[in-house]
Amino acid sequence: MIQFDLSLLSMNQVRQQQPWRRRMMGIARSSVACFVIDTTGSMSDDIDEARAVVYEIIDSKKGTQDEPSEYILVPFNDPSFGPMIRTTDPDKMKKEISKLKATGGGDIPEMCLSGLQLALTGAPASSHIYVFTDAIAKDIALKDTIVALIRRTKSTVSFFMTGASRRRRRSIRAASFDDYKDLALASGGQAIQVSKKQLPEATDVILDTSTSALVTVLQRARQPGKQETFPFMLDESLQNVTIYITGTSITFTLTNPAGVSQSNTEASGKLGTIKTVGNLRRIRLSADKLTGTWQLNIKSNQPYTLKVTGQSTITFIYDFVESFKGPHPGYAVLSGRPQAGQTATLMVSVMGRKGPSSMTVGNIGLITVSGPEAMSNSTMTDMGNGDILVTVDEVPEGEFVVILKGTDKVSNSEFQRQSTTQMSVSKVNIQAVVDSSVEPGEAFKLPFSVMTQGSGGQYSINARNDRNFPMSYPS
Repeated sequence: MIQFDLSLLSMNQVRQQQPWRRRMMGIARSSVACFVIDTTGSMSDDIDEARAVVYEIIDSKKGTQDEPSEYILVPFNDPSFGPMIRTTDPDKMKKEISKLKATGGGDIPEMCLSGLQLALTGAPASSHIYVFTDAIAKDIALKDTIVALIRRTKSTVSFFMTGASRRRRRSIRAASFDDYKDLALASGGQAIQVSKKQLPEATDVILDTSTSALVTVLQRARQPGKQETFPFMLDESLQNVTIYITGTSITFTLTNPAGVSQSNTEASGKLGTIKTVGNLRRIRLSADKLTGTWQLNIKSNQPYTLKVTGQSTITFIYDFVESFKGPHPGYAVLSGRPQAGQTATLMVSVMGRKGPSSMTVGNIGLITVSGPEAMSNSTMTDMGNGDILVTVDEVPEGEFVVILKGTDKVSNSEFQRQSTTQMSVSKVNIQAVVDSSVEPGEAFKLPFSVMTQGSGGQYSINARNDRNFPMSYPS
């Protein structure tokens, strides 16, 4: 049996596509800061820390280019979640988060994914979403829907999960926290597990990512863990380069292009500062870092993730597209995921430090985050104005991201950039056609078709909407 989830999204996500593109290209202010917070009885300390982080973001970044363009707050409890509070006024956000109080709860699982779904459907695309909880998700059936929303919106989700009472800690199975790890990895975020006392030390991640012109240089995951050396390219334009490693029982050595090394035992060394809290290691490189190829050797038998970020105006955005014919042929954004066993086409928009002409793109391809490092073969066609049409011969199996390599003409240094959201192929194609408008008190029908590249089979249909409207669908 093949099961898939048909999720209906509100129209505001369509309207927000252009603001997303402006934010990604650095035209608008920094991306949105969105907080999804568990307000059950054991979360008092966590709420206090989330409040302190929001206050610090507002106070330190107000009036600067790093000020978030919007603030969003989604509380969740059990059985309730929401409402979503959304504002561009930092003082109003301070007021709203100051009202949060830890109440209720009792049984351990909470409505975490329902709150996250509300955030993903209500926030603009490419938002940074931070989830605070000390419990597993009661509504784990929403996991596939959350992954689909992450892929659609290209938003980044990070989880801050704390231990609570002994009773609660014994009840949280490792596999349950792995659900949060899966969602964080799918979005390019972090899954950070700390004690409540350690939480204030872990929230530097929020301050790091609630900033302008944030780019991803490298992201990898290994499960099971193994010893491996990860090379990555740092160019002259990058500032505030930060490396995040999550996992347990990890040792590592960082080496710069000149051969100078620093191990995990050196909290403050020649290459930067290392801070360890819970399952997170945060490495902030020194401002006088060298450009060129760096190497990070990680040793662990346990699962781990690696992410390298920085601030730079050398960036890119992309969409999977499909061609259409007619009197004005062209390319339209692909609805859904690329199909298995077929070539894939991407439209990539690049921006250099002084516009697209200030950089040379050497290679664009797809690469798996959790598998071999081989980049897929592709051909590129320059469409002008920084737009590049990329045809990929073979899409990788499993989850993959887009990687771009090139040369910055301003500094004559090589660079690499990577998308954060993991994508995957599909053997099923769902197409919905809206042929009527939604009117109060009237039934609304959404015809859709299901096609497969495989041999067919039995399909199970599940449909949800983000407004909790009553609905029926074929089973």
